[in-house]
Amino acid sequence: MDVAEKLNAQMRIFFALNAAGFFAWQAGDGFAASAQIPDALTGPSLLLSGIGFGLWLVTLIIIFGQAWRAKKLGVYDILSDEWSLRVRAQAAEAAFWITTAGVVISMTLTNFGVDGQLLLKLLTGLAVASFLGAYVWYDSRHEGGE
Repeated sequence: MDVAEKLNAQMRIFFALNAAGFFAWQAGDGFAASAQIPDALTGPSLLLSGIGFGLWLVTLIIIFGQAWRAKKLGVYDILSDEWSLRVRAQAAEAAFWITTAGVVISMTLTNFGVDGQLLLKLLTGLAVASFLGAYVWYDSRHEGGE
């Protein structure tokens, strides 16, 4: 495995962790703020939110560091290399459809009395996490190719 493949594999792991952290942060915050969730779950929800925020922040810093390292080594440019642009376009399309389905489901749930603030937080987390998850999925399909 050369340096580019190793860095790319590490970046995918950090993107997946970043997606999980962001979703946990938003979901935990939504559950903690919702009046429909029992008070006994407020503490665990805030804990989940804090852990998710921490995971998101740490992985974001690592991702920027790894991207800078990859560019400095000249192995690839995560922002403007042709493969990255194509993968981001595919991930954006997948995230669009996932988020659209989430909005339709959320609108349906509000008709049954589910708290809109909670659903908005979940949708925010879903939008970001689905893009990052799709990016990891489409980028990992490249391994072993060419």
